Amino acid sequence: MTRTTPPRPDVVAAVPELAAYARTATRLHPRPGTPGVGDSSIGGPLLWPTEEPWPVCTADHATTHRHVANLRRPADERLRRRILSAAYGRTRRGQRLRIYKEERALLAQADRPVPTSELDRAGPLPLLAVAQLYRRDVPGLPGPREADLVQVLWCPFSDHGGAGDWDLGVVVKWCRAAEVDVGRVLADQPEPPVLESGDFLPEPCVLHPEQILEYPGASGARPAPG
Repeated sequence: MTRTTPPRPDVVAAVPELAAYARTATRLHPRPGTPGVGDSSIGGPLLWPTEEPWPVCTADHATTHRHVANLRRPADERLRRRILSAAYGRTRRGQRLRIYKEERALLAQADRPVPTSELDRAGPLPLLAVAQLYRRDVPGLPGPREADLVQVLWCPFSDHGGAGDWDLGVVVKWCRAAEVDVGRVLADQPEPPVLESGDFLPEPCVLHPEQILEYPGASGARPAPG
């Protein structure tokens, strides 16, 4: 993969006092692709045992989200992205976006409003897989020392009763990858039938981790532990 990050200046050479604040971080460099359960990924399949229940959200979204006007189905959002990606790929810079007539009909179909009554019938919503990271790819990953894999899922609806406006009901799971039988990984991984917005649906991406040094901002900066 060709990285597009420009060369970084040697800030310590310019400001030697910053050396005490250096910390190791990992840039993930996600790119659309088809990751597998054995890969670190964004929006890819999880190394999830078949015998382990898939997490669900039991919040009453049918009541709390009746005001939402742009409910979407995952399949419709993926169709919309495929069409627009193809259109951008064939359109030259400065040209009007080239969308074929048959594609416009499919876009109109994908953009049809989803009635909130579908939330009434959905019941507990399966959470969406957002990310999984292996410690081999992100060496500085925090978490339990005995775990080497973290998986993140969320509910694609905001407002779960938290203090913020975007309380997505996130679930974080740590485990040891070697303890999961690769022959018994859940193949047909659930997803919610309805989303509050297409923005909550991650695009499957493969990762290209890069170890870097970073420095905290001026506010609340503390020297890195020796």
